[in-house]
Amino acid sequence: MIGLDTNILLRWLIGPDQRNFGASRSEVAAVERALSATGVEYFVNLVVLAETTWVLEQKLKLERPALCEVVDRMLLAANIVVDDAATVGEARRRFEVSNIGFADCLIGQINRVAGCSHTLTFDRKAARQAGFRNIHARD
Repeated sequence: MIGLDTNILLRWLIGPDQRNFGASRSEVAAVERALSATGVEYFVNLVVLAETTWVLEQKLKLERPALCEVVDRMLLAANIVVDDAATVGEARRRFEVSNIGFADCLIGQINRVAGCSHTLTFDRKAARQAGFRNIHARD
């Protein structure tokens, strides 16, 4: 098994079509060559997944259904092992029906699995979701 960094996973996912992302054809070709081995599994850890989905949401403006499909494809791919796939799957289900980012859903689900009663946040949108509580800053 070979671990993937966010910059490799992003170039693998978006290919050369996203010129505004800054992936050169040579970078994409290098990733495709490196990841073309048959019988090899690639590991995507939770940090890489959170960073990747954040970039796809915030920088590339992927819509929620498309981002859900990206996560689903990673979870179902024969050559990709997603760290704590059950937690990721539940975070993805919560993301689909919420109005917060995937990374926030993942944070909340990781904390739930760890036994946390809730997650404290300053994020008002996240605070409206089950499992989150807003704390107010005092100046």
